[in-house]
Amino acid sequence: MSFEGYQIAFSALPQYHVDGDQFCGLASALLMTGRSTIQTLFQEDLSEIIVRAENGYIVITNAGRLVIVCAGTIIDTLMKSVKVMRIAAKNLYKIFENR
Repeated sequence: MSFEGYQIAFSALPQYHVDGDQFCGLASALLMTGRSTIQTLFQEDLSEIIVRAENGYIVITNAGRLVIVCAGTIIDTLMKSVKVMRIAAKNLYKIFENR
């Protein structure tokens, strides 16, 4: 998605009934709050946001002009998801950095 919350691409497994627009809107709200907080406290750009509950998580990763958002329901896969997201973000950043 874009930093403004516009959905660029969205995919969910069929068993999960997720509204892509709503999901991206919620992720955008988290992103804006996180960016503001990190900028105020540390005067740095936000790298990622990880929100975890008992039965699920959301990871929002900065990829330059884009943002990658991932959610999962198996807590044991959280760190694997974070690693994959970081690699994907680096690759997307390289692709779009000069465009």
